[in-house]
Order: sequence, then structure tokens, then C-alpha cells
Amino acid sequence: MMTIDGLLRKRLVICVGAGGVGKTTTAAALALAGALHQRRTAVITVDPARRLKDALGIAGLSTEPHTVTAGRVRFDALALDTKRTFDALIERFAPSPAVAERILANRLYQEVSNELAGSAEYMAMEKLHELVLGRHYQTLVVDTPPSAHVRDLLAAPNRLVNLLTSRAVSLLQTPATLLSRGPLSVGRLGLTALLKVLQRWTGVDLLHDLADFAAAFEHLVEGFHARAEEVNQLLRAPTTAFVLVTTLEPHTVETAISFHHELAVGGFPIAGIIANRVLAFPTLDESAALPPWSEQLRGRLLRNYGELHALSQRDQQAVKTLQSRTKSPLLAAVPAATRAPTTLAGLERFARLLL
Repeated sequence: MMTIDGLLRKRLVICVGAGGVGKTTTAAALALAGALHQRRTAVITVDPARRLKDALGIAGLSTEPHTVTAGRVRFDALALDTKRTFDALIERFAPSPAVAERILANRLYQEVSNELAGSAEYMAMEKLHELVLGRHYQTLVVDTPPSAHVRDLLAAPNRLVNLLTSRAVSLLQTPATLLSRGPLSVGRLGLTALLKVLQRWTGVDLLHDLADFAAAFEHLVEGFHARAEEVNQLLRAPTTAFVLVTTLEPHTVETAISFHHELAVGGFPIAGIIANRVLAFPTLDESAALPPWSEQLRGRLLRNYGELHALSQRDQQAVKTLQSRTKSPLLAAVPAATRAPTTLAGLERFARLLL
């Protein structure tokens, strides 16, 4: 059965789950735990909210590794920069420096390289691929966006390739057809007039830039496709492990179960579950001696404890439900704390609880 120790021997650990379950903190704590195990570790966030820096107590993150020192151990932290990663990919796959320079200088590329459908997710996967193949890190922990967006992340290796090979992009390579197909119409005349006005006002030949953008990308499709296949294999490799991070509220449990099913159907290797903010208040021993409280205070405290005990039983049942419906091991149950760890000392306590 998989344990946290076994998990930290994986090359790539991907934390997934709903928003607000402590996934970012868990990812950072796993990286710190790996460092405590004397492994070269890093944590990377592809969550656009970039909360990881808060958990690490640092001012900011970038694509360049930021070394975090916690006591006697060190690990690296970094964040995705879609534009810079996309630029590096263009330079790698372009057939010549001239073609790469042509694409990078294209005004449309400069505008849409951050917004192109699927590009952020694709670049996240590309960065992971680069870091894993670089072999500098023995364990790389990934903090993903909430589960709805993780679905986009896991589908990313194919989405951008499909876009670049679509009929819409092929039409852009010969933009004159956009204005000459079919009978003359008021709509086509209006579009032609609008493009001419835009060109006169801005000095930008929009159709020419569209054609140049699409034609230049034609040279990259083969390289993108090959890398997408490599990323698909990486995500399903025996050295990769997906971890479901969840709290034990009914709605987050159902979300975790649903996402576990999607991962299993997709053939992704699931290591197990980490449950956060778990309550564990045992049945009170009524024979135990209690301080000499007043009856009113005693009654109030016992009622409060009874409510916490009931919630603890709910959490125990939720863990059983998770395990029975997913058939996955519980890797760790982190007890509820009064506040989330926002310092390295707090993060180290969290890491040791995981271990």
C-alpha cells in the first residue's frame, strides 16, 4: 500500500482537488517533506491565484527556481509564466532561427500567446516536461488549479495541437478566401470595408498578420504533436503519482470521488488521498476528573465537546466512504488547526504531520 514515504520517491507528484481544501499548502508541505527525506525537491504552481508564495512566506514566484530554506533543508519553488514558456517552445521547435524570430515578432502572436485556447494549460505541461527531463529534481510536486480547471490541464497536451491543425487555422493561411468565398454579400462588403478602415487607422494589415501567424505555426505542428505525446506518456508513467487532496465536508468528498473516477478512466496513476482539517475528538470519559467549573460553564463546554465529537464521527465516516468508493489508500489525515500555516515554521509542522 502506498504511503507518504513511497509517494515522495516518485519523480512527479500532482496534487488535485476542489478549491479551498488546502491543496496549495499540501503541495508546499510535500515538497518540504521531500527535502526532509534528503531528496532534491521543487514545488510548482499552475494555479493562476498563485497562493503558493503566501504559504512559503515569500514575496513572489517566477519560472526561475526560488530556493526556500526551512531550518537545515532546502527546496525550490516556482510558478508558471505562459508567455515565457511559449516563447521558449517556439524557439525550440522552429525549423530555423529566422522562422522563430518571425513568429515572436508577429503582432498577433504577441497579443494571443497568453490567451490562445489551451495555451496556458499546454505550457504548464511543457514546463513540467522540461523540469522532469532535466533530472535536476528527484521529486517535483505540482499544485494545480481547482478540479474543474485541472480537467483542462490534463487534456492540454492535445488541445493546442488540435487547434493548430484545425480547418479554421488552415483558412487563415489563405485569408483572401475569407473574403471571396460564396456570392457577394453586404456582410462581406462590410467586413472588407472595416478591415481597410482598421488598416488605415492602425497601420496594421490584419489579414496579412493572420496569414503570417497561421503559416508560421504550420512549421511547429509536428514538434508540438511529438511533445504532446511525450507529455501524455509522462502523466501516465509509473514514476508519476496523482494525489487527491480534500476536506471531509460532504460536497468536497463527492467532488473528490467524482474526480477520482475521471482520473481512473483516463488511465492516470492515483497514489491515494490526503484528508485535511480532520477532527478527532474521542468519546469523553465521563469518569475522568474535571476541573471545578461552575455548572453553567461545565454544561456549555460539554455541549461544545459533544458537537465536536459528532463532527469527528462524521469525518471518520467520510474517510470510510472515500476509501470504499475510490479503493484508494488514505495517505495522511491532517488534523484541523485554528489557522492555516502561513510561515515556514507552520509549513514544517504541517509537513511533519504528513510524515
